[in-house]
Amino acid sequence: MKYLPYERITYKTNLSEQEVLTRLSGFVEPKKFGLGKNPMKVYEGFVNKNSFEISKVIQYRNSFIPQINGRMYNDNNGAQIQVTFSLHAFVTFFLIVWCSFALLFFVGVSIRDIRAKEISVEFFLPLFMLLFVYVLTMVGFKSESKQSKEYLKRSFEAEIIRES
Repeated sequence: MKYLPYERITYKTNLSEQEVLTRLSGFVEPKKFGLGKNPMKVYEGFVNKNSFEISKVIQYRNSFIPQINGRMYNDNNGAQIQVTFSLHAFVTFFLIVWCSFALLFFVGVSIRDIRAKEISVEFFLPLFMLLFVYVLTMVGFKSESKQSKEYLKRSFEAEIIRES
């Protein structure tokens, strides 16, 4: 999953499941909607009994910010926290539709160029469009996920035991 905007990480901590929940509650506030956002904490979302769904509160626009879903499990000496970083469902849908149109354009231009037996400049345009949206998505996603991974690692006093 290194080349996709999706990551799965398992943290191992010596904290109990209840301590992890307490720490989560310390930096997660309920999701606010509207223009009057004045964040008091670093993340917003919700924390349940043994799971959470959060996203980082930012003061700038980044449509590719990871949505963080996690589950906690008791372990011998503490807890394991399985965390998934993924794009928002609407952003994923938009990217699929946008890339589909670019691919259709590429197929159309390719067929035209094959019939004409020459390659035109338009042949490369959809490829550049796809490359651009891929790089934009990955930079926006990976930069934020890296910050969140480290923040969660410090907050839970944990180590990453599996990453995929």
